[in-house]
Amino acid sequence: MSGYTPSQLTAILVQVVIVAFIARRSYAMTRGVPYSATRLVAPALLVLALWALVEITSTQLTPWSIPYLIGVDLAVLVATAVGISGVAARATRVDRAPTGQWSYRIGFALAAVFVGAFALRLLLAAILFPGSLGFTAPVGGYPSVGQQEALAVIDALFSLSVGLLVGRSVGIYRRVRSARSEPDFALAR
Repeated sequence: MSGYTPSQLTAILVQVVIVAFIARRSYAMTRGVPYSATRLVAPALLVLALWALVEITSTQLTPWSIPYLIGVDLAVLVATAVGISGVAARATRVDRAPTGQWSYRIGFALAAVFVGAFALRLLLAAILFPGSLGFTAPVGGYPSVGQQEALAVIDALFSLSVGLLVGRSVGIYRRVRSARSEPDFALAR
């Protein structure tokens, strides 16, 4: 493993900050947080935007990947989101305070799976192909075949983690909506 360039170090640092934010937010969700659709949807939208940026960058690093790997990455994202949304709905506990404020809690395992997948992807990218973290076009030609294969795995892991976050958000939303529709939902259980 050779030394990192300043732009690679910056990209790694930015993504480590994102991981720290996600880990902090996920931990708070295991303890219970007030329900807000905006606070639930915003992180999913931000990570989806980051995913799109990563996919665009990947096409610059591996032009042959259009549409093959992008299709695979999108399928992984959608399948994971659909698969985890039901699990997330069942793993979410919803409470209502006497003031009428709704809150929810998720299980630690649900938070850990997402954070773990996101962090594993970042670790593998930093070790196997740090150039994939820079969001820039390649300098001096395309990466080696080994790096392109590593990029395909890294992108698939990222698609998995984004699918987990999107599915978790959808599941929590569905669970809170279901609890709100129950006419005799107990206050402050």
